[in-house]
Amino acid sequence: MAERTPHRSACGGVLGLVIPKNWTEAAGISEHMYHLGAVVLGTIAGVATLGGLAILIYRRRTVGPVFSATTRNDKAMYVSLTLTLTIALGLSATVAANLLGGGYDYRETISLWFRSIFYLQPKPDRMTSAPILFQLHAISAMLLFAAWPFTRLVHMLTAPIGYLTRPYSVYRSRDTQLGARPPRRGWERVG
Repeated sequence: MAERTPHRSACGGVLGLVIPKNWTEAAGISEHMYHLGAVVLGTIAGVATLGGLAILIYRRRTVGPVFSATTRNDKAMYVSLTLTLTIALGLSATVAANLLGGGYDYRETISLWFRSIFYLQPKPDRMTSAPILFQLHAISAMLLFAAWPFTRLVHMLTAPIGYLTRPYSVYRSRDTQLGARPPRRGWERVG
């Protein structure tokens, strides 16, 4: 089963960076409404993502076959290097700037910097004026995106359409003992 929880809040963050401010203004969304929605929905998505991540880590630690299939790369990605750090920094930046501070319009600086990278004309001066938590969040997100293809997170790019039509997998024991009770009909030993 592919573990897909972490990408949910990343999609919201990327969409917030990609959609220009004048587009939302043209759609009649005020600056206050945009940031209120971004803070509320972003905080909910971030907390839900951290909760999902905690469930995934718990599952990896407590389910034997999953634990034995866990690589060092999985542990590094989930816990320390990228995913948890990126989400925690994003939530911290949101709370510090928008809920505890006077607010911060990242669409005036960080969004322009982010889009300039994809235009192949980076403008680092846009990022230097951003608060430190936003800068750290951006660096950890870049590390996450760089590590993405080399981790199990790459599975989020595949749609599980095949699961709808594939036949059930039948697993049979190779153990010579049948156990204490007779097998259920359809689960008889073969050979």
